[in-house]
Amino acid sequence: MGILDQLPSEFHDEAVELIRTSPDLQGYLNLLDESAYLTFIPRPDKPELFDQQAGFCYSNDLVSFLVGGNASGTTEACAFKLAKFILQDQPPPRPDTPFWVITSTYDQCCGICWLEKLLGNGHIPSIEIDWPRTRWFREKDGWPFAIHMKPWPADRRGGNGRNSWMLEFKSYEQGRTAFHAKSIGGFWFSEQFPWQLFVETLRGCRDYMFPGAQMCEFTPIDPELCYHLEKVMDNPPKGWGFYRANTDCNRVNLAAGWFDSFFGAVPDEMQETRRTGALATFEGVIFPGFNTAVHVVRGETKFPLGVRHYRGVDWGASAEHPFACVWGYIDAIGDWYVYEEYWSDSQTKITLDHVVEIVEISKRWGWPGHWLGEDEREEPSKIGPVWVPKQRDKYCDTYADPSRPGEINEFGNRGIPVSAAANDVYKGIDTVRTLIQVQPSGKPRIFVHERCVHLIEEIRKYRWMRGKKSLVTGRAMMNPKVGQPIPLKRDDDCMDALRYMLHTQEISKGLVPTKMSHREWAQQRKSIPMDQRGSGRGAGPQLERGRR
Repeated sequence: MGILDQLPSEFHDEAVELIRTSPDLQGYLNLLDESAYLTFIPRPDKPELFDQQAGFCYSNDLVSFLVGGNASGTTEACAFKLAKFILQDQPPPRPDTPFWVITSTYDQCCGICWLEKLLGNGHIPSIEIDWPRTRWFREKDGWPFAIHMKPWPADRRGGNGRNSWMLEFKSYEQGRTAFHAKSIGGFWFSEQFPWQLFVETLRGCRDYMFPGAQMCEFTPIDPELCYHLEKVMDNPPKGWGFYRANTDCNRVNLAAGWFDSFFGAVPDEMQETRRTGALATFEGVIFPGFNTAVHVVRGETKFPLGVRHYRGVDWGASAEHPFACVWGYIDAIGDWYVYEEYWSDSQTKITLDHVVEIVEISKRWGWPGHWLGEDEREEPSKIGPVWVPKQRDKYCDTYADPSRPGEINEFGNRGIPVSAAANDVYKGIDTVRTLIQVQPSGKPRIFVHERCVHLIEEIRKYRWMRGKKSLVTGRAMMNPKVGQPIPLKRDDDCMDALRYMLHTQEISKGLVPTKMSHREWAQQRKSIPMDQRGSGRGAGPQLERGRR
């Protein structure tokens, strides 16, 4: 989109004439038209795919984090956000107001952030730079210590013709002392960073703390550096924002064949980190045995004979607590396969909308039934669609959070019979743990298809609420306010739906699973000698009676 395209139509002819008679203006506009300053358009947000490039680029958070996969466009997004801030959004408060660009090495800082992104891709047009005042690190390579921007013109919003921005390029190699004391107008951290350097840099924003000026982007590969970020995400300071970037959503900008070649070489346990920016580790994780290399299946989903299908639902209607539904089946030997999920953080959808979504997804997976026609209804006045499920033995119950009887009734009225789930959190967690545990056969008793991206993410980071730090270990102890640990109620909606489905169905059989697998129990059951009355003698299977 050019400058003329952005002007109101009534000024178009006047602008054309002005440009025609001003060679300097023509050169300036041609330069801008060729730069990313006017042509870069962030990807629209797709939070369901962990991709929020546009949300990050246009956010005005006091501090914003863009955590993404390799080649997901995080660096390009930060270059756009920085340029937009210093050229359009915020007048500089004083001459040469420092804005720091910080990375692990000068090669990354000057070679990538400056030469390739900010200057090379035209996010900062060269005409905006006061080149004679540039301080060089390696001038022959084009690596600067500092780039002085021209003063904001008096006719630009908030400008006075004297104040200006100055980009300073810094490396972690300089050490903590290089980040002391100086008052700055903002910063961009590129790639993972030592948390103490972040704190020192944030201290330098004490005079201004402009919204949108403090930004960080990286792929969270180093677990130790993820530790502090994880704690902040659990209890974020007011005004901080966290965003994700998915490499899969950036394929159009990548070389042909690179995506498959790169991710074909990445170990399974690092796939989500390098693809969507999932944090590499979480302290106090509840399911440490969950391993994407073991539990996540890929490829086409085919249903074996004799399986029974179930659904689990967790009610929700906000960004903090989305609505979630999972689909799974249990096979003849007791192994679970979770093959689909529905996740929505929409605050405008009503219960009926979720019913329609769940029915349509279920239809795609072969759940039988049909929508009721107007002439078939016993209550013709009822507004909206009604689903009539066809009863088949293999398509069974839907289990949901029992705390919403109104939602349960509404689902039932619309054709999705819902049973209140067994909601003993700790026993439910134990059931899931048992199924996740790898058996002597080398396989677990639950598998999750890779399309269930939110469920996989939540299982990986489902964790206990932290308490005070131990003076001995420096790590968090059990929450002192309660007599037993409590799962952190954050990003757990698909996880809760899974727990409802698995635990309720397991105890509905009158048995709560333990470490003995269903295969082992069946084999042991065959080996038990029978007397004439048919009662077994010898050690019974290691199963506890469960309540219906």
